[in-house]
Amino acid sequence: MPDELVLLTFPSTHYALKAEKVVRGAGLQGRLIPMPRELSSLCGLALELEPEISVPALALLQAAGVRLEKKVKVVKDRGRLRVIEQLEV
Repeated sequence: MPDELVLLTFPSTHYALKAEKVVRGAGLQGRLIPMPRELSSLCGLALELEPEISVPALALLQAAGVRLEKKVKVVKDRGRLRVIEQLEV
């Protein structure tokens, strides 16, 4: 069964690493993954989140001054990602 996820992309590795630290520091589940080919970014990392925690995670990241590039909803099916919606950051 396909899983829906939210991916956050960043303008630099610095922001990606800071985002992971902020999210995990708040007790939320998020993990850095290599940037999927389906997305373009200046940074080679994306933060993968469950959809239900993406709103509180974004609030935390904004408060911490983390710059985002994109917020994208994807479906992960058998290890492959398919972009289903680009969301407002």
